[in-house]
Amino acid sequence: MLKEVLWPFLAGLLFLTQMFFVGRLLAEAEAIFGAQIRLLDVGRMLLFVLPSMLAYGLPVGYLLGVLVGLGRMGDDHELVALSATGSGPHSLLPMPLLLSVFGTAALMAITCWLAPLGLKQTGLVMRDIITRNLAGEIKPGVFYQDLSDLTIYATDIDRETGRLSGVLVEDAREPDNPILVLAQRGRLGVEGRDAALTLHLEEGELHRSQPSTSSYALATFETADVAVVVEREISRKNRFRRYLATLTPGEILKDYGWYQRARGQTRHDYLVEFHQRFAHPFVMVALALVGVGAAGGASGKRKTGKAVALLWTLFSVVGYFVVQKIFTTFGNRGAIPAWLAAWVPVLAVAAVGTGLLLYRRARGVRA
Repeated sequence: MLKEVLWPFLAGLLFLTQMFFVGRLLAEAEAIFGAQIRLLDVGRMLLFVLPSMLAYGLPVGYLLGVLVGLGRMGDDHELVALSATGSGPHSLLPMPLLLSVFGTAALMAITCWLAPLGLKQTGLVMRDIITRNLAGEIKPGVFYQDLSDLTIYATDIDRETGRLSGVLVEDAREPDNPILVLAQRGRLGVEGRDAALTLHLEEGELHRSQPSTSSYALATFETADVAVVVEREISRKNRFRRYLATLTPGEILKDYGWYQRARGQTRHDYLVEFHQRFAHPFVMVALALVGVGAAGGASGKRKTGKAVALLWTLFSVVGYFVVQKIFTTFGNRGAIPAWLAAWVPVLAVAAVGTGLLLYRRARGVRA
C-alpha cells in the first residue's frame, strides 16, 4: 500500500509545487522581470519560497496520493476481496494514518519555522531585485524622477559597469532647503543586507539655497554618497510582504504582548495566526480519514476512479480553505475564540472523513 500511495503523492506534490511557483512568478512579474534579473535570483526565490508552497502543497498532494493509490486498489477489485474477508475500509487506515503522522510533523516544522524564515529571505531577495531594477531604469539624457523626491540626470551611462557621466541630482526631500548636485561621474549601487540604494558621486559640487533667507551655499567634493529612499516603490511592487507570515510562533506572541502593553490593543489576528500554525498541520490526519473513507467508492473503471479521486481532492481542499477563511475572518474580528477559529476547519474535515468511514463500513465496499 505504501508504494500505491507514495508515487501519486510525490507526482502530485511536484506538479503543485511547480504550479504554485509559476503562479508566484506571474504575480510578481512587474517587479521581477527587469533588466537586472539574474538566474541566481530565480533560484534563490524558489529555494526560499518553497517551504510556504509546501505548507499548502503537502496536504493536497497527500490526499491525492491516498485517493489515487487506494482508488487503484478498488478499481482492481482488491477492496472487494478485502471486504469479502470481513474487513471494512477502516482496516486500510493504519498505513495512511502513519504517513499522515510523519506529514504532520513535517508540516509543523514548515509552518512554525521553515516557512517564516523562507518568506523573510524571499522579501530580502525581492527587495534586492526591485532596487536593482529601479537603478537600471535610469537612461542617458532623460530626467528620472521615480526615486522618492530625487531627480537624477546623466549625459551618458556605461551599461557594462553602470557608471554615470555628467551627473545632475536635484534633492527636494527638504522643500525649504533644496539641493542641486553636479558631478563628473557617479554610480548607483545596491549595498547591504537591506539592499539600500546609494548614489556614489565623484568630483563635483553641491549647491544649496534657502529661499526663506535668500542665502546660498556652494561646496565642492571629491566623493560623496547620496542615500536614495525607494521604500514607496518597493512596497508597491513587492507582494511578499505579509508581515505575520514572516513571524515564528514565538515572535507572534511577542508582538501580540507588545500591542497589549504598549498600545492597549488586543490583536485577535495575531492569536488566530498563532493557533493556525499548530492546527493546520493536523489537516494531514483529517485528510487521511477522508481519503480512506472516499476510496471505498471505486467504480471498477480506472479512468472513472481517477476522476473521482480528483473530484474528492478538489472538494475536500477547497472546502477546507473556504471554511478556514470564514472562521479566520470571525476570529480576526474577535467574534469567536482564536483557537476555535484555527481548529474548526481541521475538525470539520476530520468529521467528514469519519462520517465516510462509518458509512462505508455500514454499507460495505461495492462490488
